[in-house]
Amino acid sequence: ADYRLLLERHTSISRRTEHRSDGIRAWTTSTDPEVAQILQRHARDMKQRFSKGRAIRSWDVLFQRLYEYRDVVHVQLTMLPDGVYAELSSVDPSVVPYIYAHGRTLVNWVRSGFPAAKEASPLPPL
Repeated sequence: ADYRLLLERHTSISRRTEHRSDGIRAWTTSTDPEVAQILQRHARDMKQRFSKGRAIRSWDVLFQRLYEYRDVVHVQLTMLPDGVYAELSSVDPSVVPYIYAHGRTLVNWVRSGFPAAKEASPLPPL
């Protein structure tokens, strides 16, 4: 339900991503306090699902790859008053392009909402 609400209200969300050599830093925020709370809850829920290996978007090749490598992907979340700060990183350099691609996917979802979410995620060049 949170995922759908975030896609419906994507215009009230902003996302800024910075690439690092080992992954990304991302700030996902909203000026709408309700949306900010949903962002926080959704981020915590997705981190928990990921750590337990409970698939998300199993039809999407990017998400399949991230789940294959989840043992070497580190996710750190910090709740902000208006959303979430996240760091996704890996000690395995071959995994970092998948983290970058995941960051691009979320930027696309914030920009376009449902139309972008229906598309497969961009894959890194191999």
